[in-house]
Amino acid sequence: MPRVISNDSIQLKCDSAIVQAARVSYGEGLKDFKTDKKLINYLYKNKHTSPFEMVKIKFHIKAPIFIARQWFRHRMGNFNEISGRYSELTNDFYIPSKLNSQSKENKQLSDENIDLLENEKIKETFLEYMNNNNTQYSLYKKLLDNNVSREIARIGLPQNLYTEFYWTIDLHNLFNFIRLRDSNNAQGEIKDYAKTIKKLVKIICPISMDAY
Repeated sequence: MPRVISNDSIQLKCDSAIVQAARVSYGEGLKDFKTDKKLINYLYKNKHTSPFEMVKIKFHIKAPIFIARQWFRHRMGNFNEISGRYSELTNDFYIPSKLNSQSKENKQLSDENIDLLENEKIKETFLEYMNNNNTQYSLYKKLLDNNVSREIARIGLPQNLYTEFYWTIDLHNLFNFIRLRDSNNAQGEIKDYAKTIKKLVKIICPISMDAY
């Protein structure tokens, strides 16, 4: 959003909204591509953030619950998530292909250079751990079949169950999200989402993404 882009700003794409917002104080709008591009870079470099809030982007996200809970901490966006109270949840779980050890330098981080699945004992334990997903979901279904309410039956489901949500956010706060979630301190799974979002935003806001 905005979804309608005038012919004279087609090259700017959604970046046109940023230029228009920046120049509205002077009663001016777009000039030419080179000048407008220079303005966007100037605004970003000098932390004039409000014009970047004029671009709103809505995503449809599918992610494991434990990643979604990290995501929802970014309170400057708007969220609307599928409800386990109203809908029967599907048997769809995230299973990592690699197990990192705990970092010795930071209590919040993993050591990405170590894959514990190479250890047969740990691998066996992990597979047993993941197989419990199917057991938990079978019990969830059994409770539903016996007329237990969805809001109660769901409470024993694992954190690696996938959830879906819509997320609307302005470009300024999206840059903050990317800065935090595509950093060395971010968990690998949410970092993958942040990298993908960068590629998507590059298509519709190329100048702003380059400035970032």
